[in-house]
Amino acid sequence: MKTPLDNKQLLPVHDVMCIDCKSFYASTEAIKRGEHPLSAKIAVMSREESSGGLILAASPFSKQVYGVKLGTRRFEINDDMDLKMVEPHMADYVALNYKINQIYRQFTDDNHWFPYSIDESFIDVSHSHKLFGSNVQIAKMIQDKVFKETGIITTIGIGQNPLLAKLALDNAAKKKAPWLAEWDYDDVPTTIWQIKSLPDMWGIGSHTAAKLNGLGIYSIKELAHADVNKLKKKFGVMGEQLYYHAWGIDYSDLEKKYLPRSDNKGYGNSQVLMRDYTELVDLKTVLGEIADQVATRLRKNHVVAEVVSIFIGMADTDKQGRSHFSAQMHVEPTDSTKSINNAVQYLLETKWDGSAVRNVGVRCNRISEKRATRFSLFEDPDTTLDREKLEHTIDIIRKKYGYKALVRASSKTKGGTAIERANLVGGHQA
Repeated sequence: MKTPLDNKQLLPVHDVMCIDCKSFYASTEAIKRGEHPLSAKIAVMSREESSGGLILAASPFSKQVYGVKLGTRRFEINDDMDLKMVEPHMADYVALNYKINQIYRQFTDDNHWFPYSIDESFIDVSHSHKLFGSNVQIAKMIQDKVFKETGIITTIGIGQNPLLAKLALDNAAKKKAPWLAEWDYDDVPTTIWQIKSLPDMWGIGSHTAAKLNGLGIYSIKELAHADVNKLKKKFGVMGEQLYYHAWGIDYSDLEKKYLPRSDNKGYGNSQVLMRDYTELVDLKTVLGEIADQVATRLRKNHVVAEVVSIFIGMADTDKQGRSHFSAQMHVEPTDSTKSINNAVQYLLETKWDGSAVRNVGVRCNRISEKRATRFSLFEDPDTTLDREKLEHTIDIIRKKYGYKALVRASSKTKGGTAIERANLVGGHQA
């Protein structure tokens, strides 16, 4: 049987490392308290004083012994658990992430260094071997240097492309010491095809997995041996990508970073609510605050949007059995807080069925440069200009004195969260 791996000359071959800072938030908090990251009994919790507080990170000990994981709520933590609950300090995490990435950059050039998230980065060391040795030698040098200088333990997946490196990290390197694993094309049947379920594969979510199940595909091995033409018919270009990923093939190049097209770029904000929102007035308030933040970002970047969307995540499931839903509508190109909020309120009123809500978000898409003020037949031109001046003035005052210098009266009600969140970094305490 002919396979995509038969012609070795056509396969992308690099020396890529996917590096993860193990339990980064919790490890940072442990180090600050003079504790070893692996033995600390720490859980980082947003709003620790709230019974609905959300676990953002847990130390390896907390995960293994108590089963604490991302998303666990405060009320699910037993009082007899010997756990230290700590608040997140995002400024500390950002600063330490920067320091750690400076270490990664010592082993490659900037064209082959790609920070993927606050705790994960990719580097390509294909051209670094004369200076630092083999892949494993470089990986161990990075682990030793990061631990010596920061106290953070790093886990490293090594592969001939970013996909193999990421899969080696998630499915092997993170599992046990020495926190290092290397996967290559020859290992595909004994590594990638052994991944237990489709959603455990990088790039396959629960919805995609369900669609693959509908095609009779329940494992990565079955995906690798599926008819690629049927996959393309079902998923388009992504179907072909899924097929090749099942064979460990990934043509992405760290040197060719993705730059989004301006018409695809969007601006959005979201948040996890600290209690169930069940009243329309409260949801209108918090979504209005988020709409205000998004509109401010549009004005800051001198752009307007033509599509406004909302995201609503349920506390459980709604009356239609959904765990979440999203909705969008077209608007005249705008950067106006009022116009965007009007669209948000309309979408909420027409789409929400009254079920308890725990996650909300607002996003604006179809972005273009603002060239002139647009007037509406339904509003007096002077009113439009006055509102534009007012919003511009509010932006200036908040930029100089902070968000809380000017807040809407609704933010003082029980549904408001903007005042409390004004001093947070990345949605959490600095």
